[in-house]
Amino acid sequence: MQFLTKNSYKINMNMCYENKQIINTYSTKLLALFNVSSLSWNDHIDQLVFKLSTACYGVRSAKPFMTQETLRMIYFSYVHSILTYGIIF
Repeated sequence: MQFLTKNSYKINMNMCYENKQIINTYSTKLLALFNVSSLSWNDHIDQLVFKLSTACYGVRSAKPFMTQETLRMIYFSYVHSILTYGIIF
């Protein structure tokens, strides 16, 4: 992956390893974080929105059947863990 800023130019590089060409990618997923060559967070945020919407649906579906304390545990085990994972980056 070649990292670029919005003002830099893409350099065409042909890299090979054991006579096989390595293909340049635009984005990759590493440790559940999406890395994009332009160093933006758009792809990662799109993935987070999907995960958080399913988590909210789960909490909302369980709400009539569970106590407030149980819903709080579900929130911290699922929603909070999604939000805080990789926050240091």
